[in-house]
Amino acid sequence: MREAKRVVVRLEGRAFVFEVDIAEEDLISEMISPLSLFIKRGFPIKVIQTSTPSMGRSQSMWTTILTSIKELGEWLDDLKRLGRIHRGRA
Repeated sequence: MREAKRVVVRLEGRAFVFEVDIAEEDLISEMISPLSLFIKRGFPIKVIQTSTPSMGRSQSMWTTILTSIKELGEWLDDLKRLGRIHRGRA
């Protein structure tokens, strides 16, 4: 049996937050990919993304609305790149 993936679920106010290790690219992809079902049904996805470098003090925030599968794929690719940068493997 393989090692278990660590997934933390937090309820913060009205938010339901999943937390996984940034190195788990495959798990992150599998968690984000189902959003395509909503996009296919005509429901755009509003993404509010924040990031803070491990040694940084400032936080960056980014917002977009995904209306196509192509945009979802591009966002996922950007997340993977950002994850590599945060892990120091740019």
